[in-house]
Amino acid sequence: MGKLWLACVVAMLLLARAAHAEGFTGNFIGTDSAAAMSLSLQEAGTRVVGRLSLPDGRVYSLNGQRRETGVEGTLRISGAADSAALFQIEQQPTGLRLLFIPAMADGRPAMANARVFPFIPEGISVLPQSKLPAPAPAPAPAPAPAVPLLAPVEQKVDVLRFIDEYRQWKPADVARLYGALGDRDRGLIQLYDHAAADILWRVCAAVQAGTPVPQQTLADLLDRQQTTCAEFLPLAAAAQRAGLFPEFISRARFQFDIVRETILCNRGQSTPSKCADMSALGGPMIARWRDATSIMRELAGLPDGASLPAPQQLPLRAAIIDEPEIKTPPRSMSAAALKAFVEARRRGIRMPLPDPRG
Repeated sequence: MGKLWLACVVAMLLLARAAHAEGFTGNFIGTDSAAAMSLSLQEAGTRVVGRLSLPDGRVYSLNGQRRETGVEGTLRISGAADSAALFQIEQQPTGLRLLFIPAMADGRPAMANARVFPFIPEGISVLPQSKLPAPAPAPAPAPAPAVPLLAPVEQKVDVLRFIDEYRQWKPADVARLYGALGDRDRGLIQLYDHAAADILWRVCAAVQAGTPVPQQTLADLLDRQQTTCAEFLPLAAAAQRAGLFPEFISRARFQFDIVRETILCNRGQSTPSKCADMSALGGPMIARWRDATSIMRELAGLPDGASLPAPQQLPLRAAIIDEPEIKTPPRSMSAAALKAFVEARRRGIRMPLPDPRG
């Protein structure tokens, strides 16, 4: 009996050790705030290494050590010598939670700017926690929360307040206050395709509802995208029915975060290291700018030029197929991206600089 008890104890210890050794090894995909990200980890003893891929195609190398509560270490953009950020990874019931902590110029963690990204094991299909019920065929921005944040009554707001709050405003207020932003601020937003498409979606929703919107604002948005609200809104509805619209919203938020930090850098209210990170992230996105109809067609699974099918509930796909990582800057911009670049320079907007870390 004693030998049997001892054998059971030894077996349990061996199983626990095996579970510990493989606890972080695997491939993971991001959800919610980490939509379109991917994470690959390999654990060997107490050391954990891996790769974190961002939506814009850039890749961070992870190098960490096991701790009692998870993994801690540093991230570097592949090929760079200096540390770009710190990280902590903890196991969750459904996967992993990665805490991304930017590093200040002196190497200390900037905890105030830390962000949390959830990941699930690759191959598992789950609905994002923020997923809304399937929309009606006629699209409209997500309904306001139970206690809506009222848009300011002022005729003009600071661009940072606009970025932080516009998602909770009615479409008519978004159109009104976006039109009141300065030319430089609107021009900077329009350099990022998902951010620009999000604004167009809300402004067109206001037009569809019969709400008067500033005609110059609407004309500028439609001219930039070379489309009409009548063409764009049905494509947005098809993208919603396809189940990938939360990924579009996540990418728009990600790009607006870059816009926000770029404005802080232009105002001298950020650190050089963070401004360098924003430049490294923003440059490739600007070069790969796409029009809003192309974005919605991709989300809906429609080839360019194809007519919309009859409304039906399409199966949820795992993720958008992201463009491959680019190790050198693109040799050419699209005509629309080049036009936006020239207009931004004319207005005096400071453009993202080349990545100083190579």
